[in-house]
Amino acid sequence: MDTRLLRSFLAVARFSSFTDAAGELGFTQSTVTSHVQKLERQLGARLLDRLSSGVRLTDTGHRLVPRAEELLAAEDRLRDTTQHGTRPIGTVRVMAPESLCTYRLPAVITAVRASEPDVQVWVAPGGMTACLDAVRRGAVDVGLCMEPRLAPGELAAERLGAEPLAVLDHPALAAVSNATSWAELARRDALLIEEGCGYSDDVARHLTETGEKPGRRSRFGSVEAIKRCVAAGLGWTALPVLTATEEIDSGALQALDAPALPDCDVHVITHPRRHHGPATDAVLEALRDTWARPSPEADARSALRGLTGDA
Repeated sequence: MDTRLLRSFLAVARFSSFTDAAGELGFTQSTVTSHVQKLERQLGARLLDRLSSGVRLTDTGHRLVPRAEELLAAEDRLRDTTQHGTRPIGTVRVMAPESLCTYRLPAVITAVRASEPDVQVWVAPGGMTACLDAVRRGAVDVGLCMEPRLAPGELAAERLGAEPLAVLDHPALAAVSNATSWAELARRDALLIEEGCGYSDDVARHLTETGEKPGRRSRFGSVEAIKRCVAAGLGWTALPVLTATEEIDSGALQALDAPALPDCDVHVITHPRRHHGPATDAVLEALRDTWARPSPEADARSALRGLTGDA
């Protein structure tokens, strides 16, 4: 079987579009359509339904996806064997939360460029749900999740490290609010990351469980927008320490001596049925190194202790 047919089929399955699949593969749309039709004839089954709302997998198509991924992964491994000794080359697609895209991934990209100049890293922001879905569909090669808890699933998850959290406020308001308990925080206005962010959802749950009459609770899709609003005195927030050290150092924000929050474990997510080529392996190694030396969580905890006056 011509494995190009399988690659075209999987690309259409990922994007639910012949046009987008063609753009991803560098083929014309007619070529991708021809590949899928030829594969359907060879297998004697319809794999895709062409609907006005888009392309959808049939039951047979769904069953074929994992088998096709396994076959193509084996082909990729064979190709890597014959290319042993050559330098990694290619583009690795990574999805991560905004905070990691901004404050951790620049160091990863720099390290990859220094060690493997022919490897390009493509980065897109996305929360946990979007990240897991993108890895599952093959839209990205590597995903990063930063959550207090990560439920087990069919994807492979490797813990890289942890990022501590801090409750942050405008310095003038922090001096008079005395917000050191969840009940006290619940009565004030809170600015939180949008629903679906594990640590923000945990904070919202703690506030609700106090039973206090709540202040206004606003949800944002951007860490940077939240920091600006807190700096303007519009409420307090809870964010990873790494996102706010500059503002705390400058005096724009202050860390409160608030209830402890669990660290967010950082996991790298990959698809177990997809082969990791040398380029992806180079990015994974750079990710591990970024959290291994020096330890970001240790640095952040040390900084937080100094900011809140803890011993």
